[in-house]
Amino acid sequence: MVRKLKRSKDKFPDIPDTSEMKKIIFHSILSYLSKQDGHISKMEIKDVLFDSISLIPGFRVEWGEIQKFGRSRLLVNYKDKVLVLDLEEISNMILKLWDHYLDTHPHHKVK
Repeated sequence: MVRKLKRSKDKFPDIPDTSEMKKIIFHSILSYLSKQDGHISKMEIKDVLFDSISLIPGFRVEWGEIQKFGRSRLLVNYKDKVLVLDLEEISNMILKLWDHYLDTHPHHKVK
């Protein structure tokens, strides 16, 4: 007896919910930074971004090969689409904002 498997329908919409994406990324970064007392590295920020993007429903994330895509590139897959995301600029901006915050809020400086 041969049975055909039913294809399960993808429960994710064709276009992901951008407001949900923003919330997940924003809250992940804030949650991480709220636990820090001093300076952080660029790699720590990139790891937080990787982890937060991975939390978005339907997203699969992996680091791109340096030889093919360059440094700091994430491959983000949603349904049958792939986005190559450069984290360099965003991680630099987060670091600058964090350093400015440390400079203006002395209670968070390293002791």
